[in-house]
Amino acid sequence: MVDVGLIADLNAEDDDGLGWSTLADAREPARVVTGSMLLAGNRAALAVVRIVAANADGQVYSTFLPGSVAKSRHPLGHSVA
Repeated sequence: MVDVGLIADLNAEDDDGLGWSTLADAREPARVVTGSMLLAGNRAALAVVRIVAANADGQVYSTFLPGSVAKSRHPLGHSVA
């Protein structure tokens, strides 16, 4: 089972090239803090992301860790298929 921490459209970017989603789409919103790493995505695609900012208005901005999910899963602290 894949534990997606943040539901996100991985093609959605802001003007600075950061991925974005909303705090309402987080499995555990308390884990979505600046510097944390989560598995993000949806049925179409998954990626490990580092949270750049989680604003008071509920917007979450992130960057992708390079490589595949399998190669980038070590910061997540658990197994990801």
